[in-house]
Amino acid sequence: MPLCCAGAGSAMTLSVTTNVMTDGSTVISVRGEIDHSNAASLRRDILTAVTQRRPRQLRIDLGLVTFLDSAAIGALVGAQKEARAEGVQLVVHRASPFVQRQLRVAGVHELLGAPTETSTGDHLMR
Repeated sequence: MPLCCAGAGSAMTLSVTTNVMTDGSTVISVRGEIDHSNAASLRRDILTAVTQRRPRQLRIDLGLVTFLDSAAIGALVGAQKEARAEGVQLVVHRASPFVQRQLRVAGVHELLGAPTETSTGDHLMR
């Protein structure tokens, strides 16, 4: 579901796709920029997958995210806490180098199970 949200003079575009994998996990693939104008929508999409699908594991693929701000990080952390309360393991999967840096600087990369900069490939699926 593509979202386009107008910010202060610029448009932030976000695309979110949800897929159920053969192992029963759910992958939410995010593409574009996540900021204060669309972070709440992303959090709602994540929580919808948690409550409607109830996967054992929910992977958030941020490999195609080009920007995220503190509102985006807050949305991911909040969604992770709510998912955990529902018995769902939420992990960041395939984070772009920019996203990896932002999560590490914010101190939440381990909480979100984000891959390290030296990690690559699908072996990150936990």
